[in-house]
Amino acid sequence: MVKMIFFCRRRPDITHAAYAEMVLRDHVPLALRHHPTMREYVVNIVEHTPSGEPELDSIAELSFDSWDDYRERLYDSPEGERIIGRDVARFMGGAAAYATRAVVHRELAQPAPLGARHGVLKMICPIRRQPGLSHAQFVDHWLERHRPLALRHHPGLLRYVANVVEPTGETDAEELEWDGISELYFSSLESLRTDMFDSASGEAIIREDIGRFIGHTCAYLVSEYVQLRREPVDQS
Repeated sequence: MVKMIFFCRRRPDITHAAYAEMVLRDHVPLALRHHPTMREYVVNIVEHTPSGEPELDSIAELSFDSWDDYRERLYDSPEGERIIGRDVARFMGGAAAYATRAVVHRELAQPAPLGARHGVLKMICPIRRQPGLSHAQFVDHWLERHRPLALRHHPGLLRYVANVVEPTGETDAEELEWDGISELYFSSLESLRTDMFDSASGEAIIREDIGRFIGHTCAYLVSEYVQLRREPVDQS
């Protein structure tokens, strides 16, 4: 599957709490009704924005079997597109969209509940590559060299997804704002504090490797609401 990730900001005339309610109560049912080709739909309400980073209110994840399902078959009808557009205008102040390829390195033992807040701590971390590396070199290091280290030295990590940002027709790979967006799950804030690393030497190994390929990253803490989960269509 392919995944679109949207970093969303509310309109300045509404509060974060009102924005979250409008998204979860009003927009989600419309999206489920009028986006027929979605395979997965996750709404992440931002609970904490890291210091010095752009303020976000939600991060949406929309997954599809193919890019054509998103680009050409996103809506069920022209009227459905108008309904979605009118609703989004009520609460959305702006959004940045990233086309990604999701690589799941570790999966949850039990899937997240549908429609309800998931009772885990989730971090969404946009990543920019180290200067001097190409996008392809960053991706290779992230997926092939860093992955086994993260799985070995982060004992509290329940789920780990690497979303590789891919260039679109308008953006070259070397001009991407972010090269990747990771999703890290822990059972609780306490687990994040105590079980992030297996040892002092493990922490040193991780931090040394991060310095080899990551130029900048940060962590948005979010509440996850999985709204849709369908099996992908067999493309063979």
